[in-house]
Amino acid sequence: MITENIESIGRILPVPTNLITEELAGLYGSRVLQDMREIISLYDIYEKGVSFTPSSSEDYVPADLRYRRSSAILDKEVRFLFSKPPEFTVKAQTTDAAPTDEQKEQLAIVQQLVDNVLEANSFNLKLIKGARDAFIGRRVAMVLNFNSDGISISCIPSLEFIYDVDPSNADRMTKLVIFYNTNDEKSLQDQRIYRKRYSMEDDGLCHMEEAIFDGSGQLVESIIEDTALRFTFIPAVVVVNDGLTGDLQGVSEIEAIAGYESWYSKLANADMDSERMGMNPIKYAIDASPESTKNLPVSAGAFWDLQSDQNTDGKTAQVGVLKSDTTYTGALGTTLDRLKQAMYDQLAVPNVSPDAMQGVVTSGKTLKAIYWDLIVRCDEKMLTWRPALKFIAKCIIEGAKLYPESYAAYIEDKLPDIEYEVIVDNQYSLPEDEQEEKQTDLSEVESQVMSRRSYMKKWRGLTDDEAEAELEQIARENEIMNSAYGFSGAGMEPTAEEPDDNGSQTSPNDPNAGGQVTGAGTSQNASEGNSGANTED
Repeated sequence: MITENIESIGRILPVPTNLITEELAGLYGSRVLQDMREIISLYDIYEKGVSFTPSSSEDYVPADLRYRRSSAILDKEVRFLFSKPPEFTVKAQTTDAAPTDEQKEQLAIVQQLVDNVLEANSFNLKLIKGARDAFIGRRVAMVLNFNSDGISISCIPSLEFIYDVDPSNADRMTKLVIFYNTNDEKSLQDQRIYRKRYSMEDDGLCHMEEAIFDGSGQLVESIIEDTALRFTFIPAVVVVNDGLTGDLQGVSEIEAIAGYESWYSKLANADMDSERMGMNPIKYAIDASPESTKNLPVSAGAFWDLQSDQNTDGKTAQVGVLKSDTTYTGALGTTLDRLKQAMYDQLAVPNVSPDAMQGVVTSGKTLKAIYWDLIVRCDEKMLTWRPALKFIAKCIIEGAKLYPESYAAYIEDKLPDIEYEVIVDNQYSLPEDEQEEKQTDLSEVESQVMSRRSYMKKWRGLTDDEAEAELEQIARENEIMNSAYGFSGAGMEPTAEEPDDNGSQTSPNDPNAGGQVTGAGTSQNASEGNSGANTED
């Protein structure tokens, strides 16, 4: 399927092949060229749908409608994975001792830097688009740049970069070359291709160079000569989609479902052709004179004046219609549903269309069970994406330390040099039974296994300071209520009137009350008061 599309597609590689082959020599370089041609075909399938061979006929033009089921299902998978962006948390390195107030303030500054850089770069939007590129084009690169203007994060699709790794450590990148066209000129001499090259050299530092080439791969302008950066690693990460051990190219989601989509479109188009022919049935005439059947009108309410053929003996002219047989409709619908379900199953995406969900009670638990396969699949993908996202956050922090002028636009304080770790928590856009969960948390608050502060932060979205202010306000209101109604403590009864030993009521203003005292320790205080009175006597 992919090979056929390569031959039929008219697009070419975005850069001259000699710029690629000189960077990646040998067998791996030739595989990369073939891989990039296949990726062009995969993007064509995503944008236009899978091509198929329609039924040929000289009597009519067959339908050629591509249904693009692959792109629709892939987009659902990407939205579920990253439509609710992951959370980045900078924490103190795990130790037995709790972080001090000073460490908490320093961690807050680092957290602010990471959050502001990600927000300034619209990272959440870039992440979901980058994931879509990775699912289509097998891999994607995320590159960071540091300069006096700030810190930038870019997502590079697989057709615009090549990379290489250490032969003894596939997790250590040794080379990254980024290239893209800067214009759309047709002449090779007028085309301009930007190339940015990162490489690890013998001095242990990352080196960078930038240049402009023409369409034939000839150097036009050198922007930055070979320059040693302050990094001991390449400030970029490549996310490879799925694949096996040691696979540097990855696997496309489109490949898994393209064949199913081709058959789906072919059968659906054949059904459309059958319906078109059924709407214009074949008409026939028996024993009618050729002169009376010429140019018969077919508009609504038309009248036909047919005459019998004079060459027939006593036969009457007859007219009829050949109706199309639609007994295949049920079997065709079953086949199309089976093909569609197979596409969903290949990517573990549930089919939640209204027809498929008829009779299903859509509670939070039911939806979680329906989406369970997709949740597991996304958890598997996060095993690749989470380390890459952690690298992005750590590269922001370490790069800001190496280039202090780059973070001035994001934080006012000086970036502290503190030991830290980055936690990345992913979230899925799946409705939950919130009311039931709230009741469970309330019972935990009452049983004192969950604090009121944690409950407020979870369900009301309050910060630590806002939750603290809310708790103080609740305490003040309780104190006011207790004072207004004569309470001296939680659970105490009002003491406006109390019975004496004889069962009679006494008032606090009664001079005969004998030093009656209210509140905790009443009996003891009363005894001490009486004892004092006896001593004075």
